[in-house]
Amino acid sequence: MLSVFPVHAPSDAPFAQRLASFLEAGCDVTCFTSEAAIEPRRDLLTAAERGLSTDILILLLSGASTLRRWAREIWEPLLFAQAEESGTRVAVMLLDPCEFPQLLRRKLKFFDATENPIQALRLLKRWLLGIEHRTEPLTVFSADLEPLYAGLADRAGQLTASADLAQRFAREASHDFAAVLQIPAHGRTLAQIAGELGAQLGMVLDGPLEENCRRIRELLSAKRCLVIFDAPVEPLDALLPAQRSSILISTEPIRILTTPETLKYARELATAKRFAEAWELLRHLFDIGADPESCARELVWICEHWEWYSDAAELRAHFHLPPSEQLSLF
Repeated sequence: MLSVFPVHAPSDAPFAQRLASFLEAGCDVTCFTSEAAIEPRRDLLTAAERGLSTDILILLLSGASTLRRWAREIWEPLLFAQAEESGTRVAVMLLDPCEFPQLLRRKLKFFDATENPIQALRLLKRWLLGIEHRTEPLTVFSADLEPLYAGLADRAGQLTASADLAQRFAREASHDFAAVLQIPAHGRTLAQIAGELGAQLGMVLDGPLEENCRRIRELLSAKRCLVIFDAPVEPLDALLPAQRSSILISTEPIRILTTPETLKYARELATAKRFAEAWELLRHLFDIGADPESCARELVWICEHWEWYSDAAELRAHFHLPPSEQLSLF
């Protein structure tokens, strides 16, 4: 987690707090806002020197914070040599027109918030995410995607959009999230949707559906992800996170997946430890009479894995399966 030190004048504290809230909602950072305020009878550089113990030092320049006289022999060693020595990256955000050395604009990461503060904050966030993920951030913000940026990228939220807008936003805003996950959901059951989402998150979902949904919610609530569900028919409330991650639901499917209704595919799901999906498919095959004894063997193993011993015992008794019966796929 990066530490951020936004040096600011006391009169600029509302903007500094806005910056901190914006960054902490969208990045894995901790902002030391109160510690970075310029104290009485101190100046911008004195406060900046305290920030050299953090990862990111941001100078919020305004008429209230700028120096009456910028002594180059003081600011240049501090903001360049000393910052490099301490491993601190230095950025400048201009809040309103004021006098400052133009070398700061040319040599440091510079963000102009005088006309469009939210755009400057978005660019700052992308810069920090680029440092975190070692990527070169995009600087494009399409005007027609502004509602999606405001509702999903600037904060955690849930919106709907056309498939075209959803795909464009996923590409353009990919640097605003730790991960972008596109989940084929049209015509899929909750177990199948959860299984696909868990696989893309790199999770092993070997529990019953309710437990899997809880674990997915907890992970998405702890990380800053964008999850795009393609035109789901099933209610998704059980999967939706309480915070941090954003949800975009397309009004038409982007990609449609179909599940093979075969015992072979059920065994593939079980091998991948996607047991809730395997259970659902095996129950369906069992109910329609597709090789019920083989389905029962697989269901017994899953029941015992979940400690559903009474269900396993009923299946064993009905098909006269011995207690030591093992799944053929293992």
